[in-house]
Amino acid sequence: MYNKKCYKVGESGTMIFLGTYFHNIDAKNRLSMPAKFASSLGNEIVISKGFDGCLEVRSSNSFEAYANKLMNLTQTKKDSRIVIRQLLANAANVELDKARRILIPANLLKEANISSSVVVIGIGNKIEIWDEQTYNKFKSETDKTYETIAERLEEDNE
Repeated sequence: MYNKKCYKVGESGTMIFLGTYFHNIDAKNRLSMPAKFASSLGNEIVISKGFDGCLEVRSSNSFEAYANKLMNLTQTKKDSRIVIRQLLANAANVELDKARRILIPANLLKEANISSSVVVIGIGNKIEIWDEQTYNKFKSETDKTYETIAERLEEDNE
């Protein structure tokens, strides 16, 4: 049912993360990353609060580009400050160990309501980590509407 292919090289030469994987967080808050994800990320990565209740994982370089875009938001606007604060204050530099594991800080596990069972998904330029129950609920809800949303987005681009 789930795509087992992890990634391919995009036209720009950047890695495109694909696929859905089920894993567990160990007792020391470590998560084993899928092998192809790990090899594409490098040793230094950033894990941060995401949207819709998940965590996001990017390579350090990718996160730096993302953070620079955030910092270009108009900081005199309260909405910009809220987004910048939420995303950057809830981010951490982590290293991938030799066993392809990352240590997820306790505060980020709490942000995403993650206890043990997780779903790791590749979504293009980043990886998301979801609590399994939260992901299943989100997927169930969005499976019902994604075709309508896709159609609406296509109309917006015409």
